[in-house]
Amino acid sequence: MQRRILAAAAAGLLLPRGLRAQALGGGRTMRIIVPYSPGGATDALSRFLAPRLSRLLDLNVVVENRAGGNSIVGTEAALRAAPDGLTLAMIDLAFVVNPAMYASLPYDAQRDAAPVGLVASAAQVLLLHPSVPARNLGELVALAKARPGQLSFGSAGAGTAVRIAGEQFRMAAGIEILHVPYRGGGEAQAAIASGDVSMIFSGEAQAKVMAESGRVRPVAITGPRRGRRMPEVPSFAEAGFPEVDVVTINGLIAPARTPPAVVQQINAAMLQALREPELEQRLLELGFEIVASTPEEFAGWTAQQLPKWEALVRSAGIRPE
Repeated sequence: MQRRILAAAAAGLLLPRGLRAQALGGGRTMRIIVPYSPGGATDALSRFLAPRLSRLLDLNVVVENRAGGNSIVGTEAALRAAPDGLTLAMIDLAFVVNPAMYASLPYDAQRDAAPVGLVASAAQVLLLHPSVPARNLGELVALAKARPGQLSFGSAGAGTAVRIAGEQFRMAAGIEILHVPYRGGGEAQAAIASGDVSMIFSGEAQAKVMAESGRVRPVAITGPRRGRRMPEVPSFAEAGFPEVDVVTINGLIAPARTPPAVVQQINAAMLQALREPELEQRLLELGFEIVASTPEEFAGWTAQQLPKWEALVRSAGIRPE
């Protein structure tokens, strides 16, 4: 997804200092809840954004990891907090996938959340453990068909982009591979490094570091084009699987009933932080594409994504682990 910084946000959403002080500020503490264990892309993005929000909002912004339940535990904790703007969650694709997988969630993705803004997106690289005797995607598909159910892929949870990418690959290639869920991206990366799973999908920056260390072998990246960090890795579309196109996308949400002026204030600070050249460059190095949306655009994205992923969950038969 291409970077979109809106001129209206830059010009109109930064509130005067006096009004900002009435809403947020004063050195109080804001929590950004990451619904995964430390070490994954969502955690890294949150930790890069937090100190900039601290400065722009005059708050002590801390990142709190609350893993469990395919991101449900941390997301619920954020949405049940006081609607004062001092508790946010950094959600990912699981936010719009989980409603299709669970008959009953402790929150409603639209009714109980106040969207603050989409932050960034990232394509996913398929990584193999070196013990897997496949050098490219074609060889991997042939191997999986020869050994149905014997290869496995790890993920950060049932509703995450890395899980959805695995299911897209499984369905597109017509193969049987075993899914092994973990509590976060960091745990899944440790599992592939140790050989506990045959393959994982990972963000481009983490994938590059692991590939350069010799711990994994990259074979393809989701979407229609090659990544900036690993241009030697072909896209799934190049390899004949254009259906494997999922990207992870992260955004900030607040509890419903958070005052609109507070939501706009946080969104304005988020947009200003994402315009900073240092942060922009760092995120690009990590394989992110900056999105930087308004709250209204985030709400529209959520409404579009819910039925899309409900269809995939049903066709793939994805169930919570």
